[in-house]
Amino acid sequence: MKLLFVNACIRGDKSRTLRLCKKYIDEFIEKNNEQQWEIEEINLDEENINPIDSKLLAERDAMLSKKDFDDPMFKWANQIIEADYIVVGAPYWEFTFPAKLRIYIERCSVTGLTYVYGEDGIPKGKAKAKELVYITTSGGNIGSYNCGYDFMKAICALFGIEKTSFISAEGLDIVGNDIEQILTEAERKISQIISKS
Repeated sequence: MKLLFVNACIRGDKSRTLRLCKKYIDEFIEKNNEQQWEIEEINLDEENINPIDSKLLAERDAMLSKKDFDDPMFKWANQIIEADYIVVGAPYWEFTFPAKLRIYIERCSVTGLTYVYGEDGIPKGKAKAKELVYITTSGGNIGSYNCGYDFMKAICALFGIEKTSFISAEGLDIVGNDIEQILTEAERKISQIISKS
């Protein structure tokens, strides 16, 4: 079994989001230890991943016309459809997440690979994973502007991932808030979620 960790926590070891992701993954693996899990991490800060421009689009269209899905440009899409479980960690930036995560999703969204169109014109996702967990932290309170998670839910529907979950620690940059208490409470919620899954 493969757990895919999409790491968009670009502050590295200083990332509060990464702290929560590690907690979730560790407890998930421990809870589901009756199966052998391989963790495959994509650290987007280290990936040479570019948005699709006219040149890249032409190259991709050429590969798609030949159904050459083994080309390296499709490596991220292949990882998505082969994963059994997906965890995405990204800080809350400008109501969504860092731009590299958006580019990654763009590169994963490949007609004929991550989804196909049925005769009725409705896309059918080809991802194997049944669940994606989205973990974030924010300096303020997210409230009704949860655009990052809303986007991920829509993408999961396109890719055929039936269930999504959202975990956050919010208000971490508000003066007077106890940052450690907020993070500890989020970790407690993670333990509760894992224990009930």
